[in-house]
Amino acid sequence: MSSAGSLSLASEFPAASEGDWRRRVDAVLKGADFEKRLFSRTLDGIAIAPIYSGGAAVEVRRPEQTPWTVMQRADHPDAAKANAQALDDLNHGASGLHLVFADAPGARGFGLAAPERKSIARLMNGIRIDAIDLRLEAGPHGDGAAMALAQWIAGQPVDPERLKLSFGIDPIGGGAVQGKVDADYSSTLRQSVTALRQMHLIGPFAEASGVVWHDAGASSAQELAFMLASGVAYLRALDHLEDGYLKRAVALSLAAGQNMFLTLAKFRAARLLWSRVLSVSGLATDAIMVQAETSWRMMAARDPHTNILRTTAAVFAAALGGADRITVLPFSLAQGLPDEFARRIARNTQTILQEESQLWRVSDPAAGSGYVAHLTASLCGKAWALFQEIEKQGGIVPAIASGRVAALIAAKRAEQLARIESKAETIIGVTAYPPSNEAAPSIEDLPRRETAKGPFAAIRFAEAFETAGAAP
Repeated sequence: MSSAGSLSLASEFPAASEGDWRRRVDAVLKGADFEKRLFSRTLDGIAIAPIYSGGAAVEVRRPEQTPWTVMQRADHPDAAKANAQALDDLNHGASGLHLVFADAPGARGFGLAAPERKSIARLMNGIRIDAIDLRLEAGPHGDGAAMALAQWIAGQPVDPERLKLSFGIDPIGGGAVQGKVDADYSSTLRQSVTALRQMHLIGPFAEASGVVWHDAGASSAQELAFMLASGVAYLRALDHLEDGYLKRAVALSLAAGQNMFLTLAKFRAARLLWSRVLSVSGLATDAIMVQAETSWRMMAARDPHTNILRTTAAVFAAALGGADRITVLPFSLAQGLPDEFARRIARNTQTILQEESQLWRVSDPAAGSGYVAHLTASLCGKAWALFQEIEKQGGIVPAIASGRVAALIAAKRAEQLARIESKAETIIGVTAYPPSNEAAPSIEDLPRRETAKGPFAAIRFAEAFETAGAAP
């Protein structure tokens, strides 16, 4: 036995090679096809082998090694109630606010009232903006929300250059969901950001969203590729900025799903891909902002408490993948506007993983995992190839206008639904183990606004199977 100072567990076992393992497996398979029996494939066609050797590390956290920001949605249509909820959130674990306005892609039928300086003032009453992170999501009102917030900030006793703000202007993603991208989006974005810089705000200003494509049914590689293409379009629109501000001008947002390893690899891949874009553009890579939001399309209205498990897995993966900010969708959001209990669970999901599990203390927890390294590299390769294809078409906006983006997403959406219908994948509480009795919904009694339709409308995969007798 080794001494306590030089303990090596591996030394206690006989040496074994991959060839030795393969011979034992072949004996069990008795002539059956090795790949057909032991390999699986992701929605992107990435082969998943049963065994891997070690993998390289990726710097997913900055050298200062700080925890991610626990973001909480502010989305109540009544500004006074939204303010009360925000204060409660910030006093009980949240360290940032995600302001979601009505008509934004992520509003889910609710959202803050149209952004104006007065409504911003009511919402932010009693909140120290210099002590929290703030992220805006306003969809077609993105420029207006950014300016309304900036005007309110101008009247506050704070240094605007020290604030942690992400203005979330996303005319491409938001426009696609609404049905049309403004042909003059680049000029409008440039003007808005110029005005914000004149007010000494440092950004990020634009948001390259992967969430909008994910919500519509995109695969992981598609989500990354369309996010990259949007981000590059924003960099081109903002090339008048000095390099120190341009490198941080665009924030990335990605959906975090319940498939922990795939989500973990996707966040690692996002940082690698955007680092490559910035490097090729001659920009430093030390200010990348990656924001996570738990997946809407994985949420279930039936047996909604199972969503707590889904969002916990999603936060775990996004945190290990290096997300800087994480927003958890409250477990009852698919049923209606979440109440205080559902919001508390959303906060605590992150707090427990951050403060008790200490997930943020390791720079790259997946370092050395051949499986995660394989997923990361494969996603990078497939996403980069699709991104290059989009660039050859003239960029993301022409690709949307031509119907190419919608067609690619529609194919993956149909494939995923077919997998669920065939029981190759299950939705716990919906297509498998449905509850005999439903618990009362944890929501407020407010009507849900009609949401956008079209090829990029957000979906929930469970919805197709939640009606009585519809589950396969």
